[in-house]
Amino acid sequence: MFRSKTLTTSVVSLALLTSLTACGSDSEESDGGSFFSRASGSPSPEAEKASRPSAKTLRDVQEFITGAGLPCDNLTDDESANGTPLEGFLGPAEQTINPDEEADPWAIRKAGFCGNTRSDMGGWLIYLPKDMKAFQENYRKLAREEAKEEGWTKESLAGGSYFFGADFIIDPTNEVASRTLLEAGMLLENCDPSFKAPEGYQTEKALANGCVLTNYLLDPLDQ
Repeated sequence: MFRSKTLTTSVVSLALLTSLTACGSDSEESDGGSFFSRASGSPSPEAEKASRPSAKTLRDVQEFITGAGLPCDNLTDDESANGTPLEGFLGPAEQTINPDEEADPWAIRKAGFCGNTRSDMGGWLIYLPKDMKAFQENYRKLAREEAKEEGWTKESLAGGSYFFGADFIIDPTNEVASRTLLEAGMLLENCDPSFKAPEGYQTEKALANGCVLTNYLLDPLDQ
């Protein structure tokens, strides 16, 4: 899981990651994601995006979370507020592959938090991106960078803790409610070129080349 000022993992990411050896070479990445060619008659990217929940403001996302039956009290956009993660929010200060780059690689328009990191359920980091493609591509780059440095296995690197709606992202601080977010229509990014979702699970092409979005969540006991 990647969160704020450092590249880290957590219990959340171990529950969510489903495998990534290397998502292919640079030449593979530039092929427009041909690893995941669409079957004839499959939905267009616009139709798939429309099928995911949409929220334009932090309060809209709060309504979505509470509508899914999860606690989302004390909504704030202050990363130093009581109960927020100590690491803060993703943003322009986040380390990148090029640390001299001043631009925000996550392309986040607005960030917020609700819940409490120290509660049994945890809390919810909320991101409203300016550019969803940039967010997904930056996650893929960081996953590969960490894979090279740590030499982790496939099971550790295919997905992050980020749940994607049509135009917003949720990063939970506790894995307890992860499946609830998937059941509510959100999807996870998976960049393993050999990934095939089991029967009955949804898969759609991600904006990052060579990656997909899926509602398949690997059970930690299967890793």
